[in-house]
Amino acid sequence: MELIIGIDVSKKKLDLSVYNGDQHKALCVNNDKKSIEKMLKSFINKKEDCLFVMEATGVYHLRLATILHEQGFKVGVINPLIIKRYTQMKMLRAKTDAVDAKIIAEYGYEQKVSLFQPRSKERQKIIKILKAVDSFIDTKYSFNNKLEALAQDPLQIKSVSKSYKQIIRNAEREIAKFEDELLQIVREHYSDTYKRLLSIKGVGSKTAVVIIGFFGNFEDFENSKQVASFIGVNPSPNESGSSVKGRGRISKKGNSYLRKQLYMTSLSAMQHNSSCKEFYERLISKGKEHKVCRIAVVNKLIKQIFAILKYDRIYDPNYNKNCLAFQHSTS
Repeated sequence: MELIIGIDVSKKKLDLSVYNGDQHKALCVNNDKKSIEKMLKSFINKKEDCLFVMEATGVYHLRLATILHEQGFKVGVINPLIIKRYTQMKMLRAKTDAVDAKIIAEYGYEQKVSLFQPRSKERQKIIKILKAVDSFIDTKYSFNNKLEALAQDPLQIKSVSKSYKQIIRNAEREIAKFEDELLQIVREHYSDTYKRLLSIKGVGSKTAVVIIGFFGNFEDFENSKQVASFIGVNPSPNESGSSVKGRGRISKKGNSYLRKQLYMTSLSAMQHNSSCKEFYERLISKGKEHKVCRIAVVNKLIKQIFAILKYDRIYDPNYNKNCLAFQHSTS
């Protein structure tokens, strides 16, 4: 008999629901390595029959999933948006950690769940360095703003200005150092992937590194729609019958860091990527808002990136035109 262990992950504790398809058994343990390993001892003899399922919730789920994987257990990590929709389908209103664990367990029992594979150490390192770079960029902008405000103050204090400038210089040095380290990692371990990403017009060095760190070659994704959902740029329509037609929005139930990076990249794609540029201009001509059009460009860019890496291709700016020409020649 297969046991599904649904887990609601929070910073300090883990709520578990052990489900056999008929009954739930609730457990709660501290979210630390010692407590997790102690809890796993009760499942060690049923390892082949156990599937642990959890939502993707940042560093906390990642640590737990990695421990489970290293101990030889099967682990599934689900996009929170999928669990939210599953809960709505079940018409459940109660919202507690224990209830969430039950819902996750039932989803794991009823649906096919892809098994978790931890990222390589190189990709984990890329992600950590990227986030460090962003922290130093925030520091740089913050103290630049403080420096500008200080310059407008009638009372000038040179020692404060000097300290602010020193912090900005230090941040710039750290950014440059980490960016060099990132390039060294991708050139050593992901040279081909990096080159193919840079061949896509509008995709720069940082975006290429971000894609490699978070996605590799999209081994864990079957299609570009799953990627868009993971990032949180998939459409979220608001319609009901003929009477309710609300304004559709993107879901934003995904990785905000990736969403921000690709939104910035879309600006470059709209200028240099002919396919994205034509797409954007066509939407604008139909009266769509600029922000809506940029999100649409992000989705188009995701499709291009996914196809290039997933199917080991080289970017062809005339791909769609060539396909169309081929169809006409054979019709």
